[in-house]
Amino acid sequence: MAMFVAVAGYPAIQRPRIVLTETPDGQWRAGRRDVIQYLITIPFLLTAWNLFLLLILLSGNNWLSARESLIVADSVIIAARILAHVSPEGAHEWSKSVSLTLVTLLLISGGVRTPKEIVAIFDQWVHADISGPAQSVLYICEFGVTTIWYWLGVRYLWQRGFRVPGMPAPTNPRRPSRTTDLP
Repeated sequence: MAMFVAVAGYPAIQRPRIVLTETPDGQWRAGRRDVIQYLITIPFLLTAWNLFLLLILLSGNNWLSARESLIVADSVIIAARILAHVSPEGAHEWSKSVSLTLVTLLLISGGVRTPKEIVAIFDQWVHADISGPAQSVLYICEFGVTTIWYWLGVRYLWQRGFRVPGMPAPTNPRRPSRTTDLP
């Protein structure tokens, strides 16, 4: 079951999540409805991805504490979301390999923790004062990266002919400089 969720869920994490619409003059913009939809749905997606990774890390027979598991899960998601806005290929490989590696480690490690260990680790997780700040960092990173991608990438670089991940090829590609044209 975990393998199915990992394979089904990783494509969603590897691309920018805000919807852009092409205007009649050829520019790409995020409409008010698209921004509101993004602001409402992304916390649910981040939480779902986080819970999936935490479930595997907390239930797996490993030596990570609850705090360490939370930090690992958040850092994996932050890295995947940054790569989604910078390098689609990198985001694809990162998301696929991390999800499948975690599930494989769960299978190779010989199963899950004992019920007593699971109760103890979940008790640690409930009492860890890091979960609120960790979620905040996750949301701040997601909104920050998306904002930079939109304003710098879509609104500035793409309009000047640069390729931007998550966008179609520019209609006016940037010409190579004279130094790169030399044989």
